[in-house]
Amino acid sequence: MKVSAKAGELITDLLYKHTGQDNDQLEQAFYKLNPHVRREVFFVDTEVVLPQVKQVPKTQRVIKSWD
Repeated sequence: MKVSAKAGELITDLLYKHTGQDNDQLEQAFYKLNPHVRREVFFVDTEVVLPQVKQVPKTQRVIKSWD
């Protein structure tokens, strides 16, 4: 998916905003898809491609006997 990163935005914030995730594997995939991006912060508005992510199962609420 192509998105526009705003000047001053962090890559980690961009990934979390659009995918709901941010981890090392996702960041590595991002840099492979966007070799023109060399820093953690965008200095100008930039078109980037986001990697595909696997849906992380939502954790279920654990019910304790004292709840």
